Amino acid sequence: MFKFHTHLVVFALTLSIGVSQVVVAQSALEEVIVTAQKREQSLQDVGISVTALSGESIRSYGFSNVLDVLAKVPGVDSYSPYGTGTSANIVIRGIGLNDFGEGHEAPIATYVDEFYLVSVPAVDFALFDLERVEFLRGPQGTLFGRNATGGLAHFITAKPTQEFNGFASLEVGNFSNLKFEAAAGGPISDTTSFRVAVLSHNRDGYVENLNPELDDGGEAGNTAIRAQLLFEPGNDWSVLLKGEHSKIDTVHSYYEQIPLNFDPVSGLSSLNPNGTDFAGYNEQDFGGGDRNVTYTSDPQEMDQEGTHFLARIEKDFGEYSFTSLTGYYDVERNLVEDCDASPNVICFAEFPYQSDWFTQELRIGRSSGDFQWTAGVYYLSQDATNQPAAVFNVPLDGPGAVDPSSGLYNGAFFPIALSGDWIQDTQSYSAFGHIEYAFAPEWTFTAGFRWTHDKKDFLDQDNASLRSCPGFPIPSNCFLPPDGPGIPNPYEGNYDDDLYSWRLQLDYEPADGVLVYASVSQGTKAGGFNNGFLSAAAASDTGLIPYGDEKNIAFEVGEKATFLDGRLRLNGSVFYYDYSDFQTFNWVGIGGLIVNSDATAYGGEMEVQALLTDNLSMQLGFSYLDTEIEDVVGPSASYVADREMANAPEITASGTFVYDVPLGGNYDLRLQWDFNYISERYANNFNDPSSELDSYFKHNALVTLGLGENWKLQAYVRNISDKEHAARMFVFSDLGYGQFMYAQPRTYGLNLTYTY
Repeated sequence: MFKFHTHLVVFALTLSIGVSQVVVAQSALEEVIVTAQKREQSLQDVGISVTALSGESIRSYGFSNVLDVLAKVPGVDSYSPYGTGTSANIVIRGIGLNDFGEGHEAPIATYVDEFYLVSVPAVDFALFDLERVEFLRGPQGTLFGRNATGGLAHFITAKPTQEFNGFASLEVGNFSNLKFEAAAGGPISDTTSFRVAVLSHNRDGYVENLNPELDDGGEAGNTAIRAQLLFEPGNDWSVLLKGEHSKIDTVHSYYEQIPLNFDPVSGLSSLNPNGTDFAGYNEQDFGGGDRNVTYTSDPQEMDQEGTHFLARIEKDFGEYSFTSLTGYYDVERNLVEDCDASPNVICFAEFPYQSDWFTQELRIGRSSGDFQWTAGVYYLSQDATNQPAAVFNVPLDGPGAVDPSSGLYNGAFFPIALSGDWIQDTQSYSAFGHIEYAFAPEWTFTAGFRWTHDKKDFLDQDNASLRSCPGFPIPSNCFLPPDGPGIPNPYEGNYDDDLYSWRLQLDYEPADGVLVYASVSQGTKAGGFNNGFLSAAAASDTGLIPYGDEKNIAFEVGEKATFLDGRLRLNGSVFYYDYSDFQTFNWVGIGGLIVNSDATAYGGEMEVQALLTDNLSMQLGFSYLDTEIEDVVGPSASYVADREMANAPEITASGTFVYDVPLGGNYDLRLQWDFNYISERYANNFNDPSSELDSYFKHNALVTLGLGENWKLQAYVRNISDKEHAARMFVFSDLGYGQFMYAQPRTYGLNLTYTY
């Protein structure tokens, strides 16, 4: 593996250094505009590690959801507990949410048009009619706030203009893929313009279920509509109103399982592919064993709806500006799953969830001259309810109780019914300020500060792990009347605390097109309450249910440089994170728990963009990462060790090469090849040997034929080598198996787009 990493680095450096030997033309790379500091700036002028993708790039890559985009961002991985199109947990530089529960906010904040998505289920939305996407690495709490200790993702939609324009796109492909996307906008009057965008995407599942009564999993079933009105009455006022509704109705990805062995001292698991789980099951005996082939007794289904409103009011006062952002979001979801991934009736779970939240931001700023600044206040109010439930029939008699005629378990069970019935109210207030002072021609000093007050009221009205159960061995084995004598023991908790984020930075521009920056910053993430399926430790000690704030002191040095008359860009950064009370999630048996542990991480990224010739362009990205969580308590409480962060690959790399072929007349041809590589990483913070996900290299090809000014036809192949790598793994130690989910196989198709 080290040899491969070395060759990859040499390959990237050779390409970037060799650019000067092949460049002969005078054209330049297109300028990239970002809003990483709450105002429009050139990417090359912002002293933050940022990767930005335009809406056109997203369409050309054929991205359909948030997880697709992440493959093009160095230093980024993801964790999706139920597969693509469900909950997208973004991981930047090893920092991310490793829990599948809906009640925790992520340390990577996600914004759409500067509106914060509190709820993780709301994050994996369909991508359509975007202007661009920005990924900011490192703490961003001073300007964006709300738990951005590791960074943030910002999705910016296309806005109305006074010029009539739009497009319509139809895509067909294998797995009966059918995707339609369209947008239209333009003037209503001299002061009013509109834009409407729609999306409909349906695709059959690619995870074959051998149960003839159930549909295949991994479907796409997304519909969405967005409408915007822009009023510009004059005197530098503007009012933008946006409404959006989306719906997901799918059979999401099925799980597959591999039996496990367990170390008697540490409790850590390792794969035992030829063994059986505790019910004597191995999927190979039922025709499974191949990736994306399973056999379950119950379906995997998800139904989710989201409704979003946003009002943006802006006014310019010469050098100064005022902005008001008012937003509301409501999301409702119900998800069911067969969590043992077998024809045995061992595990079935349901996750109904509802949340709505309101935000208001007011800010003023000055964006010209040597002294620029932004100041504002922010308010958030969220209500969330969740009633997760799961039935675990723990087999007691082992593989010896398998019925030889059916191959299924026919012995005694120990029934466990996990559940939670919780509600949480969150109120958050904050005030922030950010200054940039150019105190010399080459030097700029930046400082930022944010105070946040968070208040959370949490009530778990009936958690099965907390019930009183006279005569029963464990609380979750005792059911409520009329099925049993269980007595609810509600848990109520209150969180009320002040949080402080800050940033100090120095920028130096030694020459035109070269920026060097150094920063130290603190990001904070509020504490909260464990919810859903509690581990046995929390059941016996309710003092473990609340978890505390985490703080990240981040040191970063970076550069952004443009050479060769704008034909070459080299953007790089190195960083060191020192975490206090890092919120660490782990799953033991059939319950989970977030605890606070100290942690560190360091590494760096390099991005290269170049015009190699008049017709050939290149983009390369590379990252290195090393992480450590201190004193992680293993499945066996007596085993304590330092561990790597989950979903934190040591190496990520990606690249895109585009060659434009002039055909003459009104026709043109574009050939595109891109790739991404991720090294091995662990799926959990225990670093079970069984949870190590293999490295993978995937590549894609796209051919675009321009047919005049308005039409283009695209043919694509994604995942050319048909790499069905493990994308998610979960250890069920009480049931004797690992729960796996695999990536989508090779896809191909055609896309026809009309632009006007």
